[in-house]
Amino acid sequence: MDALKISNMQKSFGDLEVLKGVSLAVSPGEVLAVLGPSGSGKSTLLRCATFLDQMDSGEVSYFGEVALAKENGVKTSKGDEKRFRHDFGLVFQNFNLFPHWTVMRNLIDAPVKVQKRDASEVREEAQGLLARMNLADKGESYPSELSGGQKQRVAIARALALHPKMLFFDEPTSALDPELTGEILAIIRSLAEEKMTMVIVTHEMEFAAGVADRAVFMDGGRVLEEGPADELIHHPTQERTKQFLNKLRGETRRA
Repeated sequence: MDALKISNMQKSFGDLEVLKGVSLAVSPGEVLAVLGPSGSGKSTLLRCATFLDQMDSGEVSYFGEVALAKENGVKTSKGDEKRFRHDFGLVFQNFNLFPHWTVMRNLIDAPVKVQKRDASEVREEAQGLLARMNLADKGESYPSELSGGQKQRVAIARALALHPKMLFFDEPTSALDPELTGEILAIIRSLAEEKMTMVIVTHEMEFAAGVADRAVFMDGGRVLEEGPADELIHHPTQERTKQFLNKLRGETRRA
């Protein structure tokens, strides 16, 4: 049984066709890296898979159950996608923390109000998550008082506070400088070692090669190549994948 299965996902914004029939699957405990240039549809894929955007056609299933199926913009499934939102956590490149809430409230609000869990128990868990992120003393701080790396660690803790079955990361390090990037990648690596199911959109190729089990390369709204992450990143078979990876490595060397 797949943790996530996407079949023939299509999405357009006006006349712009962003996803052109994308299909992929993720097994429980697997880490999938989604690679590709800007504009290839990677972020839209994640947003449609997590129902932040509505796909036009296709099917999304979580843990063997259809969450949403659509054809030409019309829902064809009986499933209620909202019910599946507790199955996954989301971490964005721009953190998406509530600026007027303390760090602690950012962590505990949804588990208490949405999941109806015991407030004292949730707070205790949240404090443990902050300690894991080396933020034990930041519970009463506000996001504006934190560095970018600290904000991203809070965002990861907030996602974990919901006890998700899997996590989605959308370019979690793109807004960070190299030193802070290392902090976030170390946390994601530790989650992979714990067999957390993850889908990671990233441009950190060597990290993806070492942490992800599989990778897909997207371009022009399609999956052009997929396979074991280390193999795809170091020995791609498609010419477009080779061009992209060579360009990225050249930019990294110049930096």
